[in-house]
Amino acid sequence: MRKVFYKKVTEISEDVLSMAKLAREAVSRAVKSLINRDPVPAQKVIDEDSRIDDYEISIEEKCVVLQAEYQPLAKDLRYIHSVSNIIIQLERIGDLSANIAKVAKSLSKMNKEHLDDDLKKLLLEMLNLSVSILDKAAISFKESNPSLAFKMGGIDDDIDNIEKAIIRKLYSLPSGKEENIKFIADISLVARYLERVGDHSVNIGERVQHYLAGDYTIFHDDT
Repeated sequence: MRKVFYKKVTEISEDVLSMAKLAREAVSRAVKSLINRDPVPAQKVIDEDSRIDDYEISIEEKCVVLQAEYQPLAKDLRYIHSVSNIIIQLERIGDLSANIAKVAKSLSKMNKEHLDDDLKKLLLEMLNLSVSILDKAAISFKESNPSLAFKMGGIDDDIDNIEKAIIRKLYSLPSGKEENIKFIADISLVARYLERVGDHSVNIGERVQHYLAGDYTIFHDDT
């Protein structure tokens, strides 16, 4: 009975990691499509967002069945409930990626290139950090590594700092023309979406720490 249970747990974990890989690919493709002014990969991100949604539904159903058909121990229950939260975080990263892709499509239609080299560099740096923290969240889940999850906060702070740098850069630009206003607003949103990717990744790390240690104070630590 327990052998079958843990086999199903392994299957769920593999699905979560596959979902995380899709979310990672989506955010990377969306930002690069923005930087390269290429609407084709942006549209692919939008079209494939449903695959991430499908994973969320499928994994949640498996978690419900697992809890109903077996008698999970306390740690197993923490795992099931944490997975249910983790897939919500991943689904939201997918949504954020689709939102970035929509901005990329919209800006690709503008007559001129608005992203200068500094903004491209900042966005690419923010993307790399966002992908890095999401990777660490996935690895901490895969390897049941709470110490790795604990270290993610520093990367999240770096992401926040780059967001602020992008906002300062944007609001130093002339905003008299309507197209400039749209550009400033859209890139501000992209920076905000990437910042949220970092936040959701940290949330995943906290869930890993919780189901391994059973410590609820993790969710109330404001330090």
